[in-house]
Amino acid sequence: MLKTKPFQGANVFMSRNLVPPEVFDALHDAVKDNGAQVHLCCDPSRNGPNDFHIISSRKHEKFNDLKSKGCNLLGPRCVLSCAKARRPLPTQGFTCCLAMEGVKVLASGFEMDEKVKIEELVAEMGGVLQSKSSMDVNFVIVKTVLAAKYKWALNTLKKPIVTFEWLKQCSDEHRVVPQESYKVLPFSGLNICVTGISGDKRKEMEMLILQYGGKYSAELTKNCTHLISEISF
Repeated sequence: MLKTKPFQGANVFMSRNLVPPEVFDALHDAVKDNGAQVHLCCDPSRNGPNDFHIISSRKHEKFNDLKSKGCNLLGPRCVLSCAKARRPLPTQGFTCCLAMEGVKVLASGFEMDEKVKIEELVAEMGGVLQSKSSMDVNFVIVKTVLAAKYKWALNTLKKPIVTFEWLKQCSDEHRVVPQESYKVLPFSGLNICVTGISGDKRKEMEMLILQYGGKYSAELTKNCTHLISEISF
């Protein structure tokens, strides 16, 4: 008895206007060899659960139009990964790759629209954005050290704490990039003023504040989060 091919029953739409030319042939072979019906065109009206459209990235000019019509969108890397692993194509709206499959991410300190964007990027790479703290979280993304989950992540979870820029870079490169240059610095988001300290010592403190991600304020204003003083009165 012949084994069912992983893409069996899928209708895959491949337009040369949407798919990078350097991977077009490889994608065509992967889709056809795994049992899908190949359509060499773009048809936004085909938005059923078994209809899939391959598109180079979310930056393509046709992306928002196809997404607004409810089409299942797949990035080339996602299709090739599914073909190699002999698994069905994902049906979650848009999947660019599987770089974050099995990865759990927690975000803290962001506005709602920013969290929506973070969830989109994580899901597009096959990961999951957690809504609550848990010890199985792999990465924590915070806006500043003032974020509610920052101290928990630092002292209890002890997993990488990174900026939103790290996630965007992962999306651009379709891989989990090294975290070192995207780690949240200890003064990130702090606006620090210094009083009662003069000369070289003040200058040294200003340099340290900037070096560790904070902002130095020469004047004490409502925007300051911390005041460092030589004396307590």
